[in-house]
Amino acid sequence: MPVDFFRTPMLRSMIVTLALGLGACASPPKASPTPAPPAPVEPRSDAAERQLQQAIQAAHPRTGNPARARTLLEALLAAGDDASRALHPYARALLDQVTERQRLDAANLRLTQQLERTGQQLKDSQQRGEDLQRKVDALADIERRLPARAPTRAVPR
Repeated sequence: MPVDFFRTPMLRSMIVTLALGLGACASPPKASPTPAPPAPVEPRSDAAERQLQQAIQAAHPRTGNPARARTLLEALLAAGDDASRALHPYARALLDQVTERQRLDAANLRLTQQLERTGQQLKDSQQRGEDLQRKVDALADIERRLPARAPTRAVPR
């Protein structure tokens, strides 16, 4: 007679153990008796933070004033107090971005001007080419209108 595998005591104990294990996983975590203390906040000066915030606003790509942002950031980096020194990494990173944006804007302006000059030179060259082609066509038209010459005889020697 075949043994029913699901009715063996070993399998029953395994099923109960698995059920208890899954039940333990599904239960909500126990609350810790004492909440963790908040991380200590470094004291920062409102003035330094305000200056960095103004620099961030002035550094906005579309509506900002990069020269003002640069001035504010350089002043923040020059300050030696603890609150300003705590913000130096952020100020340096933003100053690098502002400087790079100014460099790229200047390069963009130079390339745009060069493109405009090249475009104008191209138009001028095309106009000269068209003028020369009209002159060549006019000369060819004049040659066609000339009467045909009589063949000349070679003079014997």
